[in-house]
Amino acid sequence: MLVSESNEITSGEQAYDQIMRDSVLSDNSEALRILRRVGERIARAANKPEYRWEFRVINDPETVNAFCVPGGKVAVYTGLFPIAKDEAGLAVILGHEVAHALLRHAGERMSQTEILGAGLALAGARGVNPQILQALGLGASVGVVLPFSRSQESEADHVGLILMAKAGYDPRVSLEVWDRMERKEKGAPPEFLSTHPGSETRIQQLRAWMPEALRFYQPLSQSVELLPPAQTLDSPAARSERELLKKIQAINQYVEQQNGERPVVEALAYELRLNPQSVVQERQQLRVGYGQYAAMRGLSYLGRGSIKNIFADYRRGSPWSEIAQANGTRLNEVTVWINEVIRTTNNMVRQLKNQPLGPSSRIR
Repeated sequence: MLVSESNEITSGEQAYDQIMRDSVLSDNSEALRILRRVGERIARAANKPEYRWEFRVINDPETVNAFCVPGGKVAVYTGLFPIAKDEAGLAVILGHEVAHALLRHAGERMSQTEILGAGLALAGARGVNPQILQALGLGASVGVVLPFSRSQESEADHVGLILMAKAGYDPRVSLEVWDRMERKEKGAPPEFLSTHPGSETRIQQLRAWMPEALRFYQPLSQSVELLPPAQTLDSPAARSERELLKKIQAINQYVEQQNGERPVVEALAYELRLNPQSVVQERQQLRVGYGQYAAMRGLSYLGRGSIKNIFADYRRGSPWSEIAQANGTRLNEVTVWINEVIRTTNNMVRQLKNQPLGPSSRIR
């Protein structure tokens, strides 16, 4: 372990803030109430008073994921609700994710990959250093969480089982939850399980640890509540915002590819009637990814707001839909404009013959 816990927590909280900024958050009172109740019980069992615990719901019914960064910031995607089903199922997931933070798995990976001291480089092409995100168990893409190693996942299963039992939830529910997780999408495991222990191994391990967990289990006095269906938490506005975020993500992913920056810069400069160098410099000054920069510039170009004010709203955490409305445009108009930037980028690729890119490098 070569990284201090304080540095690990700082990187985790910065990454968390960036992901929250580029996700569609749910304000559904029922979902938040249940998540926070379960989360606070798990947090008490974790006994980390120095952590600044926070629990958020990300509105994305297609994403089956959750995470806890060092320092106690926790997020659950609504796509996990059908897998968890109720409070006890949610406790299985939260216990597992909180265990990663308690066991300092992020610090282990930071040390192993020798990125100690790299910090969270918000001036990168995406706006976040992908190496830091991977060390924290977070994906560079919006709404994707990368799993830890198989040994770390097994450790998190074990500690998570104890945490949920101490929190008052029946640890035997874990067998049902992980079984539902494995059967998701007709037997093809979701990204959440891509490097987790195999189903049979996991079940055997959980059964072996169950007597230990049951010694800590004292049932809650009240009945366990069901989670609201993920579809009922969704809305047209949330879907529009996720569509914009996908376009932002597509640009950021493209720029990360070899030679991917210049075509995007040229396309933005062409669409905005700006000098390419001005685009590069302004994006660097704002310290955001090219995708976020494109969305901000699109809002300014289509609406009546200045890039300075739009950036200030973005930094405050305002949703893209609210930023668009405040600046005299609509979210779907910005998405259409970014699609035009993407088309122009692909045209620029063909024109920049001195930097050939294969068909696989096109933005989709």
